[in-house]
Amino acid sequence: MHPDISAFLRDHLKETLEKTRKDLLRAPYVPRTGGDPDFPEPDSNATSLRLVRAMIQNMQDTLVSRDIRPAMPTARKLASKFGLPDDEDALAELSLGLAQVSLQMFEKKAEWLQKGIIDRIEFERQPVPSEVLAFQQPPKPTDGPKLSELLPVYTDFMRTSGSWTGQTLAQNEKSFSMFLEVAGDLPVQAYDRKLTAGYYDVLRNLPANYSRPVEWRGMPLAEIAQQKSAADEPKLSMKTVKRHMTAISKLFKHLHTNGQREGENPAKGFEYPKPKQRSNEGRQEWKGQALAKLFQSPVWTGCASKSRRTVPGTKIIKDEKYWLPLLGLYHGNRLEEFAQLRIEDIQEEEGIWFFRINDEGNRQLKNAQSRRRVPIHPEVCRLGFLDYVKSFPPEPSGLVFPNLQPGGSDRKLGFYFSKWFGAYRKAVGVYEDKLDYHSFRASFITKLYVASVSEAMVHVLVGHEGKHVSSAVYLKEVPLPVLAEAMATVTYSEVAVAG
Repeated sequence: MHPDISAFLRDHLKETLEKTRKDLLRAPYVPRTGGDPDFPEPDSNATSLRLVRAMIQNMQDTLVSRDIRPAMPTARKLASKFGLPDDEDALAELSLGLAQVSLQMFEKKAEWLQKGIIDRIEFERQPVPSEVLAFQQPPKPTDGPKLSELLPVYTDFMRTSGSWTGQTLAQNEKSFSMFLEVAGDLPVQAYDRKLTAGYYDVLRNLPANYSRPVEWRGMPLAEIAQQKSAADEPKLSMKTVKRHMTAISKLFKHLHTNGQREGENPAKGFEYPKPKQRSNEGRQEWKGQALAKLFQSPVWTGCASKSRRTVPGTKIIKDEKYWLPLLGLYHGNRLEEFAQLRIEDIQEEEGIWFFRINDEGNRQLKNAQSRRRVPIHPEVCRLGFLDYVKSFPPEPSGLVFPNLQPGGSDRKLGFYFSKWFGAYRKAVGVYEDKLDYHSFRASFITKLYVASVSEAMVHVLVGHEGKHVSSAVYLKEVPLPVLAEAMATVTYSEVAVAG
């Protein structure tokens, strides 16, 4: 190694260790103080130690693979600033040397976290031994393919089997990418509980906006989780942490099932506590002044033109923007269920018109219970929905709302409408957090319960699976007249849309 680079790395190691020691002294460990037994405070030392171990693994992988790309921009800046050699070989040595400095710093930090800092420790300027720079990876199982080699096969299997589509596929691939970064790309048998616990702790301490601040871009996830600037930032929700961990747990289960890994699942059994709350807490419903104001806005009382829906005028344009909110309010449907309706899905039996909700063709449903018949509400009939449907050419496979275009990772027809509805609510002054299209569903269900409609009937109308076997199995084909009678109990005194 060039002597100037060796001298710089020795100085840099000393400064880095001294800064780390001071940071630990200024942030003494605070023991648990009891509190809510259901949500005990985390052991700060144990959490920090797992994060540090994750970074040690990350640096070890960098040195073994000789991946100088992450450190190269920093190496160039340092070479320019301190007058160090800047040819390609020298920059490669400097990049790997910086990784070695980071490794030694994290190893020393792990020692301090475990044994404590008793007194000031002086470090002599000594050359970094060549045998240290030529790092040898600790012995770990090396037989078998690495995780990155098996992931494409597993991902393709889940995709082609129909288990993962669009957003689900993207979310799982993101989970795998994050896991590989934090835990390293190892032979699948090498992953143990300690590595997955390190990943779990990184997730719990990762700011929800970790990908946005400029100063964090390109920084390892474990390092972002330890940044002082991230300490007061809102963290990833426990729901998101659970989603990432569940993806890894299912991956290891698949590998075990297929004989590619032995032993316990290292990602199973983690806890995901969440604040206690009532079951309906956090869920908004459309009601009262907000509901009245929405349906007294230009889309339903008259707008200026098709392109100026928020401006009052004389035109009432009965397209998807007019009908979908009304259908949600009076039927409690999920947006995509009605956004993907075809003309053939509007049917009549026993004098009762109904929607046939299904997943035939390229339609998407949340679950098997979502397949159902939903009587069309009398108020929606009064407003002319059947006349609207009959105005289209007799093409059964044609969409009821042909203006809708697929969007998002799942290519859902309701994607762009959902964005429009959010912008429209803001424009007419009825925008509230957690008060959106899905809130119509909550309002509809509440109305059914207030009208003393049985829980089993509610499940049938909205496509929920009943809690009891009897409701789940025997109520799949409730007579339409019975369903229509229950549907008609839903009324809103706040809504008065002209026909």
